[in-house]
Amino acid sequence: MDAVARRRLDFQHRCLADMKRLIPLLALIVIAYAGAPASAQPLRMTIEGPSQVANIAVSQLKNLSGDDQGRVSARFVRTLSRNLGLSGDFKVLDPDSYIEKPQSSGYDAGQINFADWSSINALFLVKGGVKVDGAQVELVAMLFDVGTQQRMMGKRFVGSPADVPEMARRFADAVMKAVTGTRGPFDTKLAFVSTGTGRFKEVYVSYLDGDDLFQITNNPTINLFPHFDKGVRHLVYLSYKSEEPALYLVDLGAKREVKIESDRGRMVGGALTPAGDRVVAAIEEGGFTNLYLLDDSGARIRTLTHDNAINVNPSVSSDGSQIVFCSDRSGRPQIYVMPLDGGAARRVTYEGRYNSAPSFSPDASRIAYESRENGRFDIYVILTAGGNPMRLTNDGSNTSPSWSPDGRYIAFSSTRGGRARIYIMQANNPTIVSALTEDDGNDTSPAWSWWLGD
Repeated sequence: MDAVARRRLDFQHRCLADMKRLIPLLALIVIAYAGAPASAQPLRMTIEGPSQVANIAVSQLKNLSGDDQGRVSARFVRTLSRNLGLSGDFKVLDPDSYIEKPQSSGYDAGQINFADWSSINALFLVKGGVKVDGAQVELVAMLFDVGTQQRMMGKRFVGSPADVPEMARRFADAVMKAVTGTRGPFDTKLAFVSTGTGRFKEVYVSYLDGDDLFQITNNPTINLFPHFDKGVRHLVYLSYKSEEPALYLVDLGAKREVKIESDRGRMVGGALTPAGDRVVAAIEEGGFTNLYLLDDSGARIRTLTHDNAINVNPSVSSDGSQIVFCSDRSGRPQIYVMPLDGGAARRVTYEGRYNSAPSFSPDASRIAYESRENGRFDIYVILTAGGNPMRLTNDGSNTSPSWSPDGRYIAFSSTRGGRARIYIMQANNPTIVSALTEDDGNDTSPAWSWWLGD
């Protein structure tokens, strides 16, 4: 076997390694169903490193009526504090240090003793009030600059008690925008693959803060590579649950799925277009893998690549105009970009011998990817136009980057703590925010959604 053939074989083995770790198929295949109950532990996210830059106090809400036990207030404050802590831009101050009491003070400018908050070194302050009337919650929250004693912004929410965590996430996004000028990434979902319930790789979805963990798959085989559409209405993943690998398109609202097959060869991965009605599929046939644009039934719309190479790991830009993927057409795996409507592919990476798993930033100006050197993997970012890559990790244990919708963070999988876990990193700075599951499994292949609401 010549050197080129050996390299190609190595690349193909890497791309298909997860799918070849199959247990012997049983005579009776248990068919998965969307909506299996989640039994893995929720995500627990903490900050690593000196990334906090501003002290913020989050006061309990003033009970205006109906929240006498403070349950709604506590849930809002807990979710808001957890998400602001994830940002790496805030340190949420210990509530035991708060002097001003929410029930004996107001929650708007002119009703707050800002000296009590400046004395504990709070730069920003969140105050608010809540009314509960049966199944309806009306909640007002406001952000203040303690130094200037001015209100920076406020939001009013109306919904049910079950909506309170979502109110807190949206307010956290608004806090980030008021302070930094860019909306936060908290009103989003994270999909990932985990062996937390056993030896099989299952697909899960949760909010970024770990709430509402939902198990998408539940079958005795391997499920891989989840991807959302932009509207976060659908998710696609690869599975062997019907013996041959196939893509499955999940309607997240209806909790049902359809199988996407192709007569062109074996599916090895895919990604949804923003609208969620088309799939860029990687299909292997005769030792080579090419990319095709399919409709949601598996019918071919367009052949995107057609060469004697391995073209895998597609990612679609948020505007749906282009794709980024990995190909060994130059002899070794490198990153390429091409229009989704067809045309020539352009090579982006030239440094590194083995670059794969690319992911577009939300504005498609940058690409995050993993690079392997001597069996060690690290995350890099490069301009889509090309140039010198920026290395973001350096411990050799990091794979599968995925961008937050605001472009400030990258989720990735790492074995830095022993087992594989999902971590969150600031994209312009190697500050790590870790998202740890408290199970005995391995968590890989994160996919970060777009925002859930306006």
